[in-house]
Parts: sequence; C-alpha cells; structure tokens
Amino acid sequence: MSSTLQDMTLVAPDISCAHCVATIKRSVGDLDGVEHVDVDMETKRIAIRFDPSRVSLDRIEATLDDEGYPVQK
Repeated sequence: MSSTLQDMTLVAPDISCAHCVATIKRSVGDLDGVEHVDVDMETKRIAIRFDPSRVSLDRIEATLDDEGYPVQK
C-alpha cells in the first residue's frame, strides 16, 4: 500500500539568514512523514513534501511556530 505525498508551500516572513534555513530544514525534516524540505531565504517560502497520513499540516506549522518561524496565514 502506498501513500500519496502532498506538496505544500508555506510562507514564513521571519526567515532572514542561513541559520534560519538550517533550523527549518532540520526541525521540519525530522518530523515523521516529511519527505523533503526546501527553504528559499529570499522569498521566505518553505516547500514541503509530506505524507498526510503520517504528519498533519497543523503539526508542521506548529513545529515552525515552536522554532520561531510562524507561517503567514
């Protein structure tokens, strides 16, 4: 049985440096069910590929918030 992966792009206005990028990639990438994380510092966008049957978008957003990068709604 294979799960369908979902691609989502989020915007976190507080991304400002390479440390921010590394922190986001590590914290979100460590979540069970997240397959890939790409962060663009210039556009403040976070592209995430994840398995929604293993991790919710709410959990991803909460992780970003906990790290100090709240998602723009």
